[in-house]
Amino acid sequence: MSKEVTQYEAAGLDEKMRYVQTLASAGDLIPKGLWDRGAPSPGKVLLVFETGSMLGIHPIAALGGIHVIEGKPTISPGLMSGLVRKAGHKLRVTTKGTIEGGDFAATATITRSDDPDFTYSATWTPSRAARAGLCKYEVKNGKWVVTARSKSGNPLPWEAYSEGLCKARAIGEVVREGGEDVLMGVSYTPEEMGALVTDAGELQSTPDKDAAPAEPAEDWPALVATATTIADLKDIRDRAVAADEYTANRAMFLARQGELSRAEETALPVDPDEDVVDAVIVPDDEHTEAPEAPVPATEPDDEETELQRYERESAEEYAAERAVTGA
Repeated sequence: MSKEVTQYEAAGLDEKMRYVQTLASAGDLIPKGLWDRGAPSPGKVLLVFETGSMLGIHPIAALGGIHVIEGKPTISPGLMSGLVRKAGHKLRVTTKGTIEGGDFAATATITRSDDPDFTYSATWTPSRAARAGLCKYEVKNGKWVVTARSKSGNPLPWEAYSEGLCKARAIGEVVREGGEDVLMGVSYTPEEMGALVTDAGELQSTPDKDAAPAEPAEDWPALVATATTIADLKDIRDRAVAADEYTANRAMFLARQGELSRAEETALPVDPDEDVVDAVIVPDDEHTEAPEAPVPATEPDDEETELQRYERESAEEYAAERAVTGA
């Protein structure tokens, strides 16, 4: 551990705060991820310095490689690689293929100094990124293309820096697997926390808290309105649950459930059975016997089907909500 790190660790809280306040006054030289209400936040800067001290690096190195995103310290791929190699482990990153050819892959491997006979490995490809929902990867005009756009139509990092981010993801994954003792809990990169990054995975800007919410996976109001049966509505509900968008639309689903339940109750009137002839029981004058008790019908199955349970619970929830709202 360097002399500067040792001096920082030995300093008291008051001395650390004066140091942090002095550096925070540097304004635009402080990464934007450490700002709050239009100015550098001494508290966030202190958090970064303390995290760097835990990892055994100089405060200024921590300032450039550790970023606070949504209250959680993250670490850049470059600093992550440096810490692994500083600990004496062997880290290698290799690539093969091309994005356009559809065969690009970035592989990171770690061979630990205390276990040289085993190698940890992680591979990231554009196809894997697409499966994770980070981008689209498809053939256009005979070539494979990565697409990731913001709501305003601007290219996002996964489109602009596909190769670099595959390498960054591979590094992050393999280090978490084979070098967690080096990271000491600071395990995720800024890009993995949703930040905009450079081609090397370094922080460019933090997630925009004021950005418009993501578009829904499907047009739930239109689908619910066109559902004609309980079974149709259940299928739509299952898709909304899978997309984690049911809760926000729960009242709409329950209202439609109530409408369909009432419609299905009155849709099929009960008609008399034309094959049944009215009969009159004529008692025997000599020995009248009471008519035999009807054979009870087969007991219904007590176990509800999944659809019956859904209909019952949804109807109960809808009735309860109407009682509360007075509708």
